[in-house]
Amino acid sequence: MNASTAVVRRSNRMKWILLTLVSTTSLALGTAVAAGTSPETEVAEIRAKAQRTQGVIDDLAGRLSLKRDVVAAIVPLNPLMVSVASPVNRDGAYRVAFEAAFLDTLSDDELRAVVAHELGHIWIFTHHPFLQTEQLANKIALRLVSRETLERVYHKVWPHGTPLGAPARFPAAVN
Repeated sequence: MNASTAVVRRSNRMKWILLTLVSTTSLALGTAVAAGTSPETEVAEIRAKAQRTQGVIDDLAGRLSLKRDVVAAIVPLNPLMVSVASPVNRDGAYRVAFEAAFLDTLSDDELRAVVAHELGHIWIFTHHPFLQTEQLANKIALRLVSRETLERVYHKVWPHGTPLGAPARFPAAVN
């Protein structure tokens, strides 16, 4: 990668981080109004969560040698609790959106497991775009986190067991 490409990537990543901060600030203001707390306090708390999450993403994305930028976003509602948006129309950056309430339930190890799983989807897409499955994302995640931690996260996502028809949780064997 040449110097001008690196500057453009950094500039694009900063755009998405700023947009994420704007949406985070909006979430914080809405939360503050609903809870009757100080908007400044809510903004500071959500920014701290976003920075914590972005730090984990940066660490694990580096360990997977991902070439695309990945930015964290904290949103008020995500039906999937956590999801990845493709880099289309995002200047090449993937966006991992965390539902704020779900994020609050995760320990540091569990956050790493969730991020590892979502980065697994990105890794697969950038290497084998037509093989996207939950099982393969878990296989990639198991390169970075323990099976036990990933299982704890699944118990939070599906507290009453895997729904009928849901994909297998984990690969049969980890290489």
